[in-house]
Amino acid sequence: MNHRQRIASTIAATISAAALTLGAAPAVFASHTPSPAERTAAVVEKATGTTDIAPAPAPGTAIPQRSTGDAKATTATGDAVSIALPGTKDVTGAKAGKNTTVYPGTAKATDLAVQPTTDGGIRALAVLKDATAPREQRYDIGLPAGARLVKLGNGAVAAIAKNGSFLGGFATPWAKDANGNPVPTSYRVDGNTLVQTVRTTSSTAFPVVADPKWLDDAAKGVTAGMIGGCAAGALAGGAGCLPGAVASGVAGGVAGAISGLFS
Repeated sequence: MNHRQRIASTIAATISAAALTLGAAPAVFASHTPSPAERTAAVVEKATGTTDIAPAPAPGTAIPQRSTGDAKATTATGDAVSIALPGTKDVTGAKAGKNTTVYPGTAKATDLAVQPTTDGGIRALAVLKDATAPREQRYDIGLPAGARLVKLGNGAVAAIAKNGSFLGGFATPWAKDANGNPVPTSYRVDGNTLVQTVRTTSSTAFPVVADPKWLDDAAKGVTAGMIGGCAAGALAGGAGCLPGAVASGVAGGVAGAISGLFS
């Protein structure tokens, strides 16, 4: 190969390499388009934070694969509890974010999500994407035979066994808009269905995230004996410490103990 041929060969090789590099550039610099599940997980985790999301469900706790399945949790006595998600469509869950399972489009303008929490509990979430989303979510709760749900004075809902012992319950409800501002929300009990209502207005910034979270008494170390006695007394017709639907009286520190579990 003479001198001119060597120069031509070098130039051709350089051009070829540059073309390959330029051709690869779009793949290197292409931006990732988040999936619907990733977008919803980002919204949810902005509202909940990520510090208490567990890397895996606690023993006895399970996340459903599909929106028509039940989330599973345990009670203070080791019995099983099921939480049916309120969606109307059968949607496969997708893990996204730190460890949030998302069920996109399960109802009109509504996504659902479930997170395992580091205190051994489980959190179900409804994401209202715009003003057309339903303001009421109904969670059917599967409890041990004879147990029932009781609303507490702080807005939380306790699960009480047939013998009056405390099984666990749902923490005081909350909801947040897209700017992190609180949105008024509350529970009511319809048999063994937990109903959460979110009260949005024309000034609410969507999406809105709302959160029923299940805990048992071991999750925060509350003395089971105090709670059990308090609940039993209330259900037996005494003053008790469960205000509202069960009893009108409040038994001082015992009421504080049961309310403190859900604060």
